[in-house]
This record gives sequence, C-alpha cells and structure tokens, in this order.
Amino acid sequence: MGKFDGYLICTDCDGTLTDSNLKVSEENARAIRYFQKEGGLFTLATGRFPEHVNLFKEQFQINAPIVSMNGTMLYDMQKEKLIHKWTMRKTDCRELFQYINQQWRQVWEYWINYSERDSVGYNPMEHKPEDGTLDELWNKLPNEIYKIVIVQPEDITAMIQKDLKEKFGDRFRFDTSWSEGLEIQDVHSGKGIAVKYMKDFLEADIHTTIGIGDYENDISLLEYADIGIAVANALDRVKRVADKVTVSNNESAIAAVIDALKKNNVGNS
Repeated sequence: MGKFDGYLICTDCDGTLTDSNLKVSEENARAIRYFQKEGGLFTLATGRFPEHVNLFKEQFQINAPIVSMNGTMLYDMQKEKLIHKWTMRKTDCRELFQYINQQWRQVWEYWINYSERDSVGYNPMEHKPEDGTLDELWNKLPNEIYKIVIVQPEDITAMIQKDLKEKFGDRFRFDTSWSEGLEIQDVHSGKGIAVKYMKDFLEADIHTTIGIGDYENDISLLEYADIGIAVANALDRVKRVADKVTVSNNESAIAAVIDALKKNNVGNS
C-alpha cells in the first residue's frame, strides 16, 4: 500500500505546473515522481493538445488520462486512445459565429480545434476575419468542434465575454485562459467535468481528486475536485472558489501541494 493510493492530482499547466519561463522545476518533477511511486495518480488539465505533456517526459510521466483542450477531451496517452469527448456541433456554432463577426469586429483571430470525421484527430484552424467571408471559413469546418478561441485586445475581452454569456450561455461556456483569449466550448464541458468523469467512470480506485489552477478556465477544475487549490499567482476569483491557496508557480507549487498532502493538511485553509 502506497502513501498516496487513491489520490489523483490534476493540475493546470501554464502558470501552475510551469514557472514564468514555462519550465517545470526539478523540485516539482521530483515531487511528482515521489507521489507516483507512493501510489498517486498524476495528470494535467490543459487547454493544449494531449501531446503537450511530451515536453516534460524527461522529467516525469503522467500515469492517468490527460484532460486536454480545456476539458473537451479525455485522452489516454499510454494507449493512444480517446476515452471521452465533449464536442460542439458545427450547426450549433453558426449563429454564434455570425454574431461575433457582425458585432465584435475587434476580434482579430479564431483558433478552431476540431475533429476529423471517423477519426479521433484534432487539428487547429487559424482564421483572421480579413482572410475571407464567414461562409468560406464555415465550409472548411467538419461537423465536430472541440473548442474555439477568439483573440482580441485585452481591454475588450471582459465585454465580449459578458455579451456572449448573456446571449449564448445556455449552449456554450465562455472562459478566459489569458487576458486576450476567450475559450468557447460546449456548456456541459470543462476541466472539472472531465476530472469528475475520471473519478466516476474509470476503473482506477480514486477516492480523492485534487485540482490545481490559476486562471478562470480552471474554476470548474477546482469546483469539481474534492480539494481545489489555487496557486498564489491565481486570479482573485479563482482563489475565492479554492479550498486552499498554495505558493506561486515560481515557487514549485506542485511540490508544495504534495508535501502538504504528505503531512495530511492539504485540505486545510
């Protein structure tokens, strides 16, 4: 029996696992390896593609499915197998696309992550409004879309988010992941939904999930986890939903969480 049997740590990557230089400290990597050796499951919850975790493979290996593309895909890297996906239908997105193009001309780019038919693939499509018409973009898209990121000046991100939530919030999630980016995905998806799915439906015996994050798109991760932890550099609204606030991403936050877990005080405020 390992010290951490039944525990799953699922952490955001940028601004949480990695420092300001997008590097994983050796202290974090060493703590992750120790946590896994003692029976713990460790993985990432990221807005990036599953392969992003390979950047860190010389320091540590995840041993649970990765929560990818902002919680719209749960993927087993070892088996190269899609476990579950939460996608949007192309037809459901058309009205949203039209509205953004008409009302928010300040949006300068779309990043569209989509699934090929009869495949579990995912490919990015970048589109600038001046590249062509909406119909030309629309005709290139397959039927399933994982998520859309719209990029615009920082000073209008909050205004666009508020407007889109009011008009389309019954169908889509709208979460910021950095100051100029707004993530759009199915309303029933999210990092927290994917972690809950892991605990409820995977064969692994998980009794406690620990979610760690820093930005708005991590809020569902902290809410759905049994223990939600914000790093010290997190947004205030993320800290407000957390059970605990740990040190910053530049102070090896993951190692601090694992050390607190070893001392049986990770859930204390």
